[in-house]
Amino acid sequence: MNSISMDLRCLLILIFLLFSQLVRSQEDALHIGIHQRESQQFRSRGDSILRLQPASLSRPAPLLPNKKSDLSRKVFGWHPYWAAASAYLSYDYSLLTHLAYFSYETDTLTGGYKTINGWDQTPVIEYAHQRGVKVLLTVTNFGTAANHALLRDTLKQIKMIETITNLLKSRNGDGVNFDFELVSLAHRSNLVAFIRRATKAIKAELPAAEISMATPAVDWSGSWDLPALASFCDYLIVMGYDYYWSGSTTAGPVSPLVGENYNITKTVETYLTGGVPPQKLLLGIPWFGYNWPVISSARKATATGKATSLTAVAAETLAQNYGKTFDQATKVPWISFKEGANQYRQVWYDDATSYGLKFELVVHNNLAGIGIWALSYENGRPELWQGIQSAFSATAIDEPFSLEKPFGSLVLFPNPVCRSATIHFSLMESQHVDLNVYDVNGKLVLKLLSRWLPAADHSVILDCTVLKDQLYLLVLQSNSGNLTRKFVVKNN
Repeated sequence: MNSISMDLRCLLILIFLLFSQLVRSQEDALHIGIHQRESQQFRSRGDSILRLQPASLSRPAPLLPNKKSDLSRKVFGWHPYWAAASAYLSYDYSLLTHLAYFSYETDTLTGGYKTINGWDQTPVIEYAHQRGVKVLLTVTNFGTAANHALLRDTLKQIKMIETITNLLKSRNGDGVNFDFELVSLAHRSNLVAFIRRATKAIKAELPAAEISMATPAVDWSGSWDLPALASFCDYLIVMGYDYYWSGSTTAGPVSPLVGENYNITKTVETYLTGGVPPQKLLLGIPWFGYNWPVISSARKATATGKATSLTAVAAETLAQNYGKTFDQATKVPWISFKEGANQYRQVWYDDATSYGLKFELVVHNNLAGIGIWALSYENGRPELWQGIQSAFSATAIDEPFSLEKPFGSLVLFPNPVCRSATIHFSLMESQHVDLNVYDVNGKLVLKLLSRWLPAADHSVILDCTVLKDQLYLLVLQSNSGNLTRKFVVKNN
């Protein structure tokens, strides 16, 4: 009888474990984020690039001290191990404050690592340090089962922390960025305890080390005690994307500013009202989009398969071929086109205008800065960097921003301007507006608009061939208030 009871108990335990594993597998398949998905997708490509990359085996020089930065906020970028071997040479380090090398992949059997993807030999650390940019090591642990294995085991955590500390010391790393995704509710307190332990131990050995975390746009399971985590971390980078992800049943905005049930504006509000100090919060922005196979050309059409990710530059190339629509409901662009005779495709991504609106949200909420997924996705083109310069230059004018006011936004791109730029502004109410350009002495230089306009998004082309190479002020005026943006003309 006892034997039968034991057999039955073992069978029930086995069924429970199999069911739990099935649930975790289904959960992971449905909600895998871009960091994990691309890490898996580009594994073979990344390994090939690492073999081709010239190794820098010596200990990198320390961070160049006293770098003069023209940035008013942190600009944090993840550098993925699968980026082209020479990609780091094209980054604009004057517009970066932090580079996170992606990634240390956790071995949950020991707490050590499966691979560090070239951290021990990459030339990126030395190159960034010479330009005054801090370099952090991103430590990844993806999936419910993987986080369960690590967060319930103190000895594994101690092993991980010791390993990370030694890796930072050996390569003059400036800190660690933890990217744990799909943590279950059962480990809410364990995650906080781990971050407390890691921060204390790493800073005991490396007092100047910065500790940060990549955190979710939406805490679906209630697993993230964000105020507690922020109290131990130097800052959190909320991953402001994957609102619609690869496995979504319809195409849709990857990073909606407004609209939908969840969006960037609500995410930031949730973090701040939940107790995360704004000076400890960075908004992660996507330098990527998703390309879905869909059933029709209708907005947010039903998907017929999983989406594939593409860089913002690749998406913009498609937009040049097929045209794009700026979605008023969510403040991001999308593209519809046909692949072959019958297959409809739909791409949702971000462009200069939508980035500008997100940057204004950062400024309005006085956040610490932005995070970028991922460096190298700009493919050496300057446009995305110029948007950062325009928004976060230390001399930029920070104007009030609210989507609830008659003025929604004022964006000029590119900045600096060579020959021409596009001005985008939103009106939440029908009203008379004046749009003018002034020099730094307040002298009127160009009258661009003076008319009654409806509530909508508006675009104006600014011809700068008639302007001298210098600093100017773009001013949007009405009875509701003013918005001002600085811009620089560089025609020569």
